[in-house]
Amino acid sequence: TTEIYTLSLHDALPISMSKKNTAATIATIIVAVLAIATTLFLLYQTSQQQIQENQYNYVPSDEVNEEMNMNAVTLIKNNCEVFRIYLQYGLPHQAEPYNNVPEDGYYTVKSDSYKTFSDIETLVNSTFVGKEAKRILTNINGDDVAVYAEETDDDGNKGIGLDIKMVDENGRFKAIAYDYTWSNAKFTLHPKSNTECDIIVELNPAEETSSADTSSGSESGNTKKITANMLKVNGQWRLQKLVY
Repeated sequence: TTEIYTLSLHDALPISMSKKNTAATIATIIVAVLAIATTLFLLYQTSQQQIQENQYNYVPSDEVNEEMNMNAVTLIKNNCEVFRIYLQYGLPHQAEPYNNVPEDGYYTVKSDSYKTFSDIETLVNSTFVGKEAKRILTNINGDDVAVYAEETDDDGNKGIGLDIKMVDENGRFKAIAYDYTWSNAKFTLHPKSNTECDIIVELNPAEETSSADTSSGSESGNTKKITANMLKVNGQWRLQKLVY
């Protein structure tokens, strides 16, 4: 009861030292229990309110953190490149004589960066986990059409062919609608374990790239945030999915 630990300041009745100590101890314990209960309740409320935004509690060692940073830079750069050549801009291709449709179903790619199909395979396989790499290389648009394939010319030279379904009536690559730019993209690492890390990428609207202040996008609230998941598989860091 409250009488056990609550004493008035003017109470002059004699009380033995042991009773005083007992009362003080009981009071301390009761107050402590109440404080713990209150704290736990507040922590529960906080955790429920922030569970969606405060899900990253893992803190890697300095060595692992540096490893994650170095690989994230490379993988996000490669992710952007794959997105551009497969979905946004495509690789430059050679028109057929008299603008005819290629008989073999592929336009010949003419690129300074990608000479053979293995160059594209190397980029994709070194960026994504096996299942996602296969999807990108063979069926990225969900129509069972590989955007690029190996092509052999009349002299037996290996090159890259662009599927005719990816070229419109004006001879241009069929790009997806996309209103954001990867120029000056920002990203933040959120480690989840020694072998997994989320990468939050922030993109600016495409129309804002011509502005002198590219940071205005974040102030206007028009930026786009996407999450890439980076996994360490067989000792190598890879992205789980293509993000854009």
